[in-house]
Amino acid sequence: MNPLLFWGAVLTLLGILGIVAPYSFALFSVTFLGGLLVSGALMWFLYNLNTRHRGAGGWLKPFIMLVVGLLMLLFPQQSLVVLASFVLIYLLVDAFANFYFALEYKDRLSSWFLMLVNGIFDLILAGILLNFMGEPKVLAQILGFIIGVSLLIDGILALWFGWRLKIYYEKYKKILEE
Repeated sequence: MNPLLFWGAVLTLLGILGIVAPYSFALFSVTFLGGLLVSGALMWFLYNLNTRHRGAGGWLKPFIMLVVGLLMLLFPQQSLVVLASFVLIYLLVDAFANFYFALEYKDRLSSWFLMLVNGIFDLILAGILLNFMGEPKVLAQILGFIIGVSLLIDGILALWFGWRLKIYYEKYKKILEE
């Protein structure tokens, strides 16, 4: 099986889960990210021990990763607000980048307006997140939904590209065999 098709199916299923159960999915996302940070920190510690790293700088990064990961695992609800803040910052930066590129490429691209529309949607999502920052339960549902929609779109695109690659591969394989 084409790895892109497999990955697309996994992302699509995760996206559907995020849309159907956004609160649980948001908590799962924070817990999963916390687990990745703790795992990464432990690997980094093992690497430092194995290489007999003596500098303090090499130990600071895994220590910070471990502390942040443990905080996310121990306090997932509070971590949702922090994660939502990072998503909010990302959406604002992405919106203004899209506005800049839309204006920059207006004369050169016929699809420049898609960047403008994307920037507007980013601002709307940022406004929604900002509006519910004081309500962690609602914020978690919105965050889980946003992550779910993003994964669903990525999954569908991966499935589409994987399917197209499979078709082209079979087409050119027949041509090369002849």
